[in-house]
Amino acid sequence: MFFRMNFIVLFILCLFALSCQITSHQVKPFFSDKGTGQIPLSPKPKPKHWVEFQVVKVADWETSLAGLLDLDDPKAKAAGLKDRQEPISIYFYLVKHPKFGTFMIDSGVGESFTKGKDALPISSIVESQMHFSKMQVYQTTKAYLHQNKIDVKGVFLTHLHLDHTLGASELDNSIPLYVGPGEVTSKYFINLFVQGSTNRLLGENPNLIQFDFGKDKDQITVLDFFGDESFYILSVPGHTPGSLAFFIPTKDGAHLVLGDTSHTSWGWKEGVTPGAFTSDHKLNRKSLDFLKGLENTHKLKFVYPGHQERISVSGK
Repeated sequence: MFFRMNFIVLFILCLFALSCQITSHQVKPFFSDKGTGQIPLSPKPKPKHWVEFQVVKVADWETSLAGLLDLDDPKAKAAGLKDRQEPISIYFYLVKHPKFGTFMIDSGVGESFTKGKDALPISSIVESQMHFSKMQVYQTTKAYLHQNKIDVKGVFLTHLHLDHTLGASELDNSIPLYVGPGEVTSKYFINLFVQGSTNRLLGENPNLIQFDFGKDKDQITVLDFFGDESFYILSVPGHTPGSLAFFIPTKDGAHLVLGDTSHTSWGWKEGVTPGAFTSDHKLNRKSLDFLKGLENTHKLKFVYPGHQERISVSGK
């Protein structure tokens, strides 16, 4: 028994020692001269400037429903949901501020994903699990930005799972890539298998910046990024340590971008958390409940799940 316990302890210590960050790229702390800060999310924001918001669908794909939804949830069981391949899409979003310029949420898809399996900038192990070669790409990041003459000032990554970083390497490496608290600096064993692919997708020497919304890494917090109540970043840990969501009170109504705190339309409507793709289910539940609560306290126009069509909530 003593030997067995020592072996278990040694095994756990080895796993901990072998754990690593999701990327080995250097990450810098966030600093701003715009007077931003951690604040409550007002039910009726009064922006000094109005931003324009746009969603761009770049690809269709499919993945395991058991990863997207907790199939053990009573609501999933009552609906008779079983694991299957679920259609999903890849999006990025544009936030156009009249003073500070255009920012992206997530990075779209790079050109290499249009050239077949052999051209993919990811490891064979990762491809065997994620099947990026099955993704149907409609628009690459570089081509879209060039065609529309968009000068990107920064990119907010909802999190660093590979499917949200597929277009990052097509951006100039001086452009800030913003990630949530603990997103880079947290360590997990699985990162041993994805770190190399993440490094390549982020590009050479990316300008990677990690927010620090407070001392409690498990706390849901809000950042008024531009300092004028026009664009709020929400720290919603759970799916990943630094998962982010976004509240954008535009002239025609508020938009709520969920990231992968909820992947699917059904999951959002029923309040069912993601499944196997989420790292901390208890925290994901807390964050999803917080976002669902905004439906009752804030006037929303559209909600955007991580990988399916937007949901209209006007008139509720």
